[in-house]
Amino acid sequence: MNKYLLQAKVLSPGGSTAAVLKRRLELVTEAVSQRYSDVLACDINLLDGENFLCELNLGGEDSLARSGRLIEMICELTLRLTPVKCRFAFGQNENELLAAFEEAQRNRLFFAAHGFDELSNRSLTGAVSSIGGLLWDWTERQSQFVRALLRDGVVAVDANNDLQFVKERKRRELSAFFKVSPSVITECLQAANVKRFRYQVFTATVMLDKSVACEVVTA
Repeated sequence: MNKYLLQAKVLSPGGSTAAVLKRRLELVTEAVSQRYSDVLACDINLLDGENFLCELNLGGEDSLARSGRLIEMICELTLRLTPVKCRFAFGQNENELLAAFEEAQRNRLFFAAHGFDELSNRSLTGAVSSIGGLLWDWTERQSQFVRALLRDGVVAVDANNDLQFVKERKRRELSAFFKVSPSVITECLQAANVKRFRYQVFTATVMLDKSVACEVVTA
């Protein structure tokens, strides 16, 4: 199992003051650390009021499952922080994170990976950034509905080690929880293009798993 790093930098505070933003990051990173402890080597470290760092355990026998959990974690961090926007960098050391951030900033990307072979870097960067491009366009309401819809996750590995979609929650459950009509839920999710999002998570999971596997083989 290899150690990787995921760092996030706030691009837009979403109208929050510095103090409010820091408190929001503290609450979100604490909650996400608890939920994704299986893929995190330790709790998410809030570096300052605008940056946080995740130390990750990837690879191993359950590599595909861990890859799916990491992609979902990136999505959950983004959705929980809306309208605050963050950019992510992924690598195995600080120099790789720096190079990834430079790539992401230069090309206005949601996410960039560095430290793999060139094909893996670009494929993984493109796959995860396509998710971010969608999430960044969602309203707070859409983000809330999607988080609730996918409460049990987006993808999972079955007994044959095949990646599968996790079944969505029923619209009527969400309707009762948010106290709105089912039609409001349906229209909001359709506008968010949640089906496309699910496929993007699936693709990014596969790309991440392949990238980590290639890194282990060539190491």
